[in-house]
Amino acid sequence: MKPWLILINDFAHDLFTGLWFGGFVTMYVLQRRGADPALEAGQVALMNELVGLFLWVTLASLGCIVLTGLFRFFYYRSWDGAGMKDIKKRLLIIKHAVLGTSFLIGTGFVVAWGL
Repeated sequence: MKPWLILINDFAHDLFTGLWFGGFVTMYVLQRRGADPALEAGQVALMNELVGLFLWVTLASLGCIVLTGLFRFFYYRSWDGAGMKDIKKRLLIIKHAVLGTSFLIGTGFVVAWGL
């Protein structure tokens, strides 16, 4: 695997993770603000339209996270030294369990807010 492809894939993986999280937070803020009874109908309609847009941004980002993650998993693995292999593997499993759970819960909220 060429190093520049690995670098681009890693960058894309991190970028889409940030987009997913930013979309999730934006939808949360829009949902909270959209519930304000002082808002006019046009403002509420705009917020609902933005929620729909961010629904697709977050779902597309999630798909890209999975795709670039699979690419990382199947096409390259470089461990630093023999002693680090088990430590890195354990930490990656823990990290992905925590992030995977947050992605499932967060994406559930995103879908519920956007539909």
